[in-house]
Amino acid sequence: MSNVIATDLQTQEIDSGLVELFEITLPNGTTMYFHPGLDADLTDVQFRDRTGTTGSTLATDLIVGNSYTILGGSGTDWTAVGASNSNFGTTFIATAVGTGQGYATQTDNSIRDYTAMPMMLDGLDLQADGASSRPALTIANIGSILQAELGDYKFDDLIGERLIRRQTLQKYLVGGSEDASPPVEFPTQQYIIDRVAAEDALSITFEVATPFDLENIQIPRRVVVGKYCSWKYQGHKAGLGGGCTWNLDGAVNFDGDGTVRSHNPYFDFDDRPLVAAETFAAYSASTAYTTVSYVTTNTPTVSAGAFVTGLDYTIASAGNTSFTSIGAANNTVGTVFKATGAGSGTGNATLTQYWLCIIAGTGNTPSITSSYWKEVRKWAEYANATSYTAGTLVRYGASGQKTVWKCKLTHTSSTSKLPAHRSAYWVREEVCGKTLQSCKARYGFKPSVLTSANQKPDGSTNAAARLPFGSFPGTQKF
Repeated sequence: MSNVIATDLQTQEIDSGLVELFEITLPNGTTMYFHPGLDADLTDVQFRDRTGTTGSTLATDLIVGNSYTILGGSGTDWTAVGASNSNFGTTFIATAVGTGQGYATQTDNSIRDYTAMPMMLDGLDLQADGASSRPALTIANIGSILQAELGDYKFDDLIGERLIRRQTLQKYLVGGSEDASPPVEFPTQQYIIDRVAAEDALSITFEVATPFDLENIQIPRRVVVGKYCSWKYQGHKAGLGGGCTWNLDGAVNFDGDGTVRSHNPYFDFDDRPLVAAETFAAYSASTAYTTVSYVTTNTPTVSAGAFVTGLDYTIASAGNTSFTSIGAANNTVGTVFKATGAGSGTGNATLTQYWLCIIAGTGNTPSITSSYWKEVRKWAEYANATSYTAGTLVRYGASGQKTVWKCKLTHTSSTSKLPAHRSAYWVREEVCGKTLQSCKARYGFKPSVLTSANQKPDGSTNAAARLPFGSFPGTQKF
């Protein structure tokens, strides 16, 4: 405890109210910031970080008043947000939110916004003997407010994550009469979220424990059982630790003909390859296919009114259906389009799907149940001022961190709707299935063409590849 705040508490009358602040870490390493309100006032407050943070922040995510150092990226005018120039290494105080794909690192004692959320942490009593206390963190969830803050994560995903409780006096908040850097506060308390203790329509209660008091901890820690990988996907490269060393942009070098070339293979949760959009040949039952073969199928035929938003179709019969009103460029037979709605009228179209041969052969019709084929999905590079339909895949990210995202909500893209975690418009599609097969698809990748860079995956994997330590299955999926 700082001497300043200790002196405040020893006075006969404390001239400022006590404030609690909570920080909850998400599985992807980002942090949510909450406070239970000031008296009856549920407005957001600001407080300074105890120390500087690591990692990078996109220009579009800058917090006004925070200190940053420019790292790189493109398309950002840093002088418009407070920097003296746009050079690498320049430190500045953000005066506005930026644009473009530039990124910077946050420096010491930056300002954080704490969102007002009805919440309470009780059971904090200390005892000299017996089992340590298990405090309960109760958070209001009226109207699913908390779920909205979590984005794509569920309450169970918070198990094992860190909770930090900070306490200070109201006058030491940013904008208060005695705001200071570094901040004035009580010693912080850290807990690990251990389980969901209760949940109903009004609130969610988590039981938390001190970091040294978790149930079922075993020594040695790594227990190998046949279920899911226990490491965070790309955790090591993201600076989160762990055994998964897969690059953030999936970049991998492969020597297939004596020359090392770079590729960026992407896969979804079900280990389906995610590839750049291009035209594949139509499947033929008389063709002998190998594991470098990509094909298109157009079956079954679907009537207007039964189209599923986000799926690809090829117009088979135009009839009196306005295909241009549901995503097609025109109403011409043979046009491929991604449905933006069910449609109406007498027209019909064939369901268009894409496949990669994983076992060589002839006459094996592609399907999701076939052992000869694996479904493939296509992405395009993200672009601003573009109309995106739910289900559309794009590639987006800073240099060295590009990955594939799926549109959740039909919209026209803009700098305020960029693909990002917890976005209302996008969800990350390139994620690991947490199985040995998922690990094998990535670390066993080999390109379908050996003489060029940036190629699609081969349907077979590199049998000579070794999975890194840490890819062994673990006891829990997270």
